[in-house]
Formats: sequence, structure tokens, C-alpha cells
Amino acid sequence: MLTNDLGAQAIVLIRTNSVKTGRNDPCPCGSGKKYKHCCLEKSADRPQSDSAQAIADEIAAAAAEQPFASLEELNVFTAQVMDQRNRRIVADFCGLSPKQMYHLLYDPFTSPETVSFSSDLAPASDSRIFWLFTALAEAIGETGMKATAKGNLSLKFCKTLAQQLREEDEGTRPSCIGGIRSETDFEELHCTRLVAGLAGLIRKYRGKFVLTRKCRDMLASQDRGSLFFELFKAYATKFNWAYRDRYPEAEIVQISFLYTLFLLASFGEIKRGQQFYEDKFLTAFPMALEMFQETPYSTAEDEARRCYFLRAMDRFAVFFGLAELASESQGMYPHRYEIRKSALLDRFLTFKL
Repeated sequence: MLTNDLGAQAIVLIRTNSVKTGRNDPCPCGSGKKYKHCCLEKSADRPQSDSAQAIADEIAAAAAEQPFASLEELNVFTAQVMDQRNRRIVADFCGLSPKQMYHLLYDPFTSPETVSFSSDLAPASDSRIFWLFTALAEAIGETGMKATAKGNLSLKFCKTLAQQLREEDEGTRPSCIGGIRSETDFEELHCTRLVAGLAGLIRKYRGKFVLTRKCRDMLASQDRGSLFFELFKAYATKFNWAYRDRYPEAEIVQISFLYTLFLLASFGEIKRGQQFYEDKFLTAFPMALEMFQETPYSTAEDEARRCYFLRAMDRFAVFFGLAELASESQGMYPHRYEIRKSALLDRFLTFKL
């Protein structure tokens, strides 16, 4: 019977994958990350994590009461223990289990038991990306829009749309500083055009921007909800968020996009300061701090917080109209904001947790 040093044997089973944890499965340590990005990278001679040691202790305690007859029995029991642990609620995940977190991070659109999306909606003008895309699609129309020599949208269109957007905003958001000399100076429109291309809604053909058949069919049937969903999926999973700022890649900020929306759905009924959401993010993903470096003007944590707020809140949730910002301070360029969820968020997705 296997009764000697079962804790050490369990640690070996966990780290050597003897319990047949797939590389892309949730890590048995309960981190919420993929196994290949967590304990698989740790060599057997490194100190075990607290979670792995806790599993080992649980197995050793069970063996003391009823010794295992074979390695196979130990293998099966270890797998059961790890599965149970991955289903337990974790306080640092705001009530989610590691298994649920795994689905949010790595299976965001194929986990209906965790989250579902609705295309039965009509995004209003407060969804900035949808407003820009609609204007772009109307301008392209049936005949297309000639691209510039550098492959961008025409300068005339960019300037006209920027003026319309300033009037729409009524001075509530800063306008393009220094004027627009090319599409790339109109950053939000440039981003929208790129995302629409990644979503398969527009493409270039013989020097023109044209609408794809998929896009034309959706527009013809006035299926605004499906258009919104295609833009959302492309922005979340295909567009590189780091392209829009100077911060490091820090992929966890983008990978955790559904966790950000989960936080807004859970706590966004009232306005909360941006630090509230920054704290929740860093509590769930403390490894994010390792992705940033101290600068002469700020700490690594300050950089991580600014990056998260900019990418996940301002340029994702607010950009899609799923959250609303209000300045905590006066002045043309406020530095702190309050955030609350929008009505569109509750109509667009449902967390089944």
C-alpha cells in the first residue's frame, strides 16, 4: 500500500502531469491560468506553491485514514481533489472559482454555462465604436471609398467625421489636439477601421474600402446587434490593445476582458472610483505587476494601474458603451474618474455564476 510520503508523491503527480492535466486545462493549483502557463513551467525541484502543498496535505490526510492500494488509486484521487479545488469559490476572484475564471480567460465565447451574449439589441450612439463604424459603413456604401496612397481613409472623410463627433460629444470629451492630417491622427476612427477589418466587415479591393457580403447582409436586415457582436469579438480577441498606447504588452489586461465586464456587472450599479476596479484586477492577477517597470516618475504598480484603466475601462468598456465615466476632478484633463455600468452591458451579456 502507498502510505509513505504521499504528500511528496502527490506533488510529483501534479507537476509531472501524471494525473493527465492537459496543457490547455485549468492549472490544478487554482490560479485560474492554463496549466502550461503555470505549474507546468515549474520544475519539480523548485519549492511547491501553497496550493500544491495544500493538495498534497489533503491527500496525505486521506491516506492516513484509508491507504491507497496502488498508484492508480492515488492518481484518481489526486485528480478528484484538484477538480474539487478548481470548483471552489476564491475570494480574490470576487466569488468566482478557478474553473469559472479559466472559462472567462480562455473560453470567453464557448462557455455558455458561464456567460452568454445577446445580439438582440440596438446599440445607441453612446457606443462610440458602433457610432464610428456606422458612419464609416454609410460612407463606404455600395460604391466603396477610395483609399489614400498609404492605404488609409480619405482625409476629407476623417475631418468631417471628427467635426460630427465633436458636435455629438458637446465638449464632454477632448477633441483631437493639433488637428487631423491623416486617418492615424483620428485614433478612435483608425482603431475602428482596423477592428472592422479584423471582424470581416470591411476590406480593401482594388484600391478601395468596400463592405463585405457579411456586412452588407447584416446592414440590409438591420441586424445591428450582430454587427456590434462581431466588432466586440474582433476587438477582444484579434486586435492588439497595446497598439493604442505606450505601455508594455501585458496581455493579461486584454485576456481578462470578460473579468472586467464581470466586475462592472457585479459592482457597477453605482459610481465607483477607478481605483476600486484597479484593486480588484491586481488582486486577481498580481502577476501583472511583474509586466511593468518603475519609471523616474511612477512605480511599477502605478504603471500597471494606469494601463489597466486606459485599456480595459476607457478604451474597451467605455469605447463599446458598456460603461460610463464621470470625472472626479475639474479641469480639461481630469486624472481620476468614477465608473458605472451602462444599461447596454446588462442587455448584451449575462453571467451565469
